[in-house]
Amino acid sequence: MDIYKLITLNQPFATFPQALYRILEDGHSWIEWNPDGTKIRYNDPERLMRELQALGFKAQDSASLSKNFNDYGFKRLSDARKSRYDPYRTSWTVFAHSSFLRHDREKCNSIQRRRAHRQRSHHKKSSPMSDELIW
Repeated sequence: MDIYKLITLNQPFATFPQALYRILEDGHSWIEWNPDGTKIRYNDPERLMRELQALGFKAQDSASLSKNFNDYGFKRLSDARKSRYDPYRTSWTVFAHSSFLRHDREKCNSIQRRRAHRQRSHHKKSSPMSDELIW
C-alpha cells in the first residue's frame, strides 16, 4: 500500500484541507480562524482527531495529525505540545498555509499533498514564535 495515499472510509472529503475547512465551518470553540482568516488554531488535538475520524479519515495519534499538516504544506507557527501541562486547554497550536483562507474555499480545494521527500537539514530549527506575536 502506498503510504502517501490518504486512507479513507466512505469519505465525502477528498483531502485533509477540505475536511479541516469543514470542521472550521461548524464553528467550534476548540478550533478557529484568526480574525483575518489566514491562520487556524486548535487547543484539543484529540477532539480534532475524533472529528477527522468522523469524516472518514484515519487519524490515530498526534503524529499522524502533524504528518497531515506537514504533507499538505501547512506551516506550524506555535506548538501547544511544547507547553507545560495545560488542563484548561489555554495553549493553542497555530498553523498557516498561503492557500488555506477562510474567505476563499476554492484555494483550499487546490491544496495538494506534497509527494517528494525533502532532505533534512542538519541546522537546528528555531522555536515557534509566541502566541502574542503570531495571532
